Amino acid sequence: MASSGKLPLTDGESRSRPAARHTRRTPPGPVPPDSTQPDLFDYVPPVRRTRLDPEEAPLLLVTTRAFSDCEKDDGWLYCLTSAEAGEALLQDGLPLDTRYPLLLCARPAVLALLIDHAQTGDGVQPVLLRVRHAHVAPWLEKDPDMSARLGASCYLLSRQIPLG
Repeated sequence: MASSGKLPLTDGESRSRPAARHTRRTPPGPVPPDSTQPDLFDYVPPVRRTRLDPEEAPLLLVTTRAFSDCEKDDGWLYCLTSAEAGEALLQDGLPLDTRYPLLLCARPAVLALLIDHAQTGDGVQPVLLRVRHAHVAPWLEKDPDMSARLGASCYLLSRQIPLG
């Protein structure tokens, strides 16, 4: 090989990086005030609720003749209560009380709940109310004891601050 005395690549062609990458980077400046973390003293805690109004979670009276032992979940939650308490719930709405939570169960548990109520024999004529699961979902807590006892999903309406 003949030596010409010149390097084969000249005028920067031998660089492995483009020239644009060799520019100096300036450190980032101060962050604009509108994108900073919000002030912690501006936080407003959620308001505790004691009741869901009838307009927020409308209750409907249901006949007990329409239930069997092979029901499927239908998006409603059911509450078995006395006639006086049922009338108060229909007029005043659903209470959110952690000391005395309201038991709500899915449709497959209703027949077992009716049988359980009949076996206790307290002589009170029950009424069955229903409410859409979506209307009360943020205020529900799962009740594993009643779910296992009745064989279907059961919930306690007890949260005073909704989830989510």
